[in-house]
Amino acid sequence: MRNLPAFTAIALVTACTAPQAERQIVGEVSFAANTYPIRAANADGTVWQVMVDGKPVTCLKPTQEDCYWSLRNHLTAQELLDDLPG
Repeated sequence: MRNLPAFTAIALVTACTAPQAERQIVGEVSFAANTYPIRAANADGTVWQVMVDGKPVTCLKPTQEDCYWSLRNHLTAQELLDDLPG
């Protein structure tokens, strides 16, 4: 990336960090009395993400069921990390 002009590097960083709120909502998933939006992570909609506390959790496949299980696994992992002594 050293050879790229500064404006090109800035454009690449900006494109990669586009706000998730601007992504197309393709559905939602519910767990533990909470509902989470599912957004397309790319332009052609072949990658989906569940938004958890404003952060994306990538779904294994672009299906509602896979997003549900990705969400469950993410929340379980977060809960286990919170329980670690430290």
